[in-house]
This record gives sequence, structure tokens and C-alpha cells, in this order.
Amino acid sequence: MKSSRREFLKRGTLGALAAGVPLTLSQTVSGHAKTTSTTAAQNLAAFRSQLGTNFTVNNEASKVKITLVNVDNFASRKQAAAGKEGFSLVFRGPQEATLNQNTYLMEHDKMGMLSLLIVPIRARNNNAPHYEAIVNRLNP
Repeated sequence: MKSSRREFLKRGTLGALAAGVPLTLSQTVSGHAKTTSTTAAQNLAAFRSQLGTNFTVNNEASKVKITLVNVDNFASRKQAAAGKEGFSLVFRGPQEATLNQNTYLMEHDKMGMLSLLIVPIRARNNNAPHYEAIVNRLNP
């Protein structure tokens, strides 16, 4: 196969440029970037370690503080051994502000920003509204 000097320089320059681009940047440019910034840190153990702490929910123009009161694991041992997880989060909110079922952007001092679908649930303590979020990473 015979190629011209121009073609050789063109291919060589593109090869050198591609070799100099970090892998994460090339994945981002090509649209194949993995979003592992916060989701990896938002696992069952991370939420369990934050029991009793407050999360701030951005609800339209206001912010509502809710407290994480329960974390229940529903993954089997086999699923957990395979690195899969599924759990529910139960939050208690203030009586003066109720949240509708919706996906909310939430903030936490240690866990950062996260987005969860919050669903109002009936709880034993009727004095304060309770909400549940399900995290399901059982299927690939």
C-alpha cells in the first residue's frame, strides 16, 4: 500500500493527538462518559451511616429539611455478593410542609447532591409526614 507524505502526516498527527487526550476526556467527547461522581458513594452503607441526619429538599422556591429515619435492605445475599443492591429510604418531614410524589434534588452535608423520587407513605407516627425512596440496583 502506497501513501503520500501528506496522508502520512495527517494520520500521524491525528494519532499523536488521540494518544495525548486523556481517556476520560475522549469518553466525554464521544458521549460514553460514565457518571460515577456521586452515585458510587450513594450506596446502602453510605445511607446507613447517615441515619438521623437531615437532607435538604429543593421544593420549588422553598427548601424543606427531612430526616433519614430508616434504611431497609431488600437485596438477597446472592445479589449482594454480586455487587448488586436494593434498599428503601424512609424520611420524616416537618408537619408544616408536605411534599408531593415527585423527583427532588436533595442536598446533604456529607453525601452531596442527589436526586431521588420521593413518595409520601403512611407511617405509625401520624404527627409528621413520612416519605420513601427506593434505590434499585439489582438489574444490570
